[in-house]
Amino acid sequence: MKRVIVGAFVLCTGSIVYAAGPHDAHVPVAAHAQTAQHVSKGADGGAELSKTLTVSDCWIRSLPRPTPSAGYFVIKNAGNSEAKLASMSIAAFDQVSLHQTIDQDGKSRMAVADAVSIPAGGELEFKPGSYHAMLEKPTQALAVGKEVEADFAFQSGETAKALCEVKPANALSK
Repeated sequence: MKRVIVGAFVLCTGSIVYAAGPHDAHVPVAAHAQTAQHVSKGADGGAELSKTLTVSDCWIRSLPRPTPSAGYFVIKNAGNSEAKLASMSIAAFDQVSLHQTIDQDGKSRMAVADAVSIPAGGELEFKPGSYHAMLEKPTQALAVGKEVEADFAFQSGETAKALCEVKPANALSK
């Protein structure tokens, strides 16, 4: 697979080409208001509910295998200190990484985002043209309308789970 970024994001896989506009690295998709379950490891290694981090509006766009896709969501931090999202995983993809779309010399580019900060008492929206989860190496075809579980890991050791709705590639964003 070859990725080319020149004012737009283009994915080429064989004879299939997917492209987005000059300010958006992904096709926009409608949001899904599914709230996550949040857990952190307790002293005994078991899971306990987090009182500070919530993940909602998680959705991914459906693209045919083996084309990479993207995931979007909102993380809210009700805590008194900054939280840092370290990683995300979805069983339907062998590789999930955090990215940010940035404007560099008038061109949209993707950059790996390590430890994305969510301010204390604030929120961060992962959305087209901004932060997003890059979903690569799909292990199965995902039907539009299906929900898949996503796991979020924070540097503090806390984790969160969310259901992400699969939306069509041409769906409108919120």
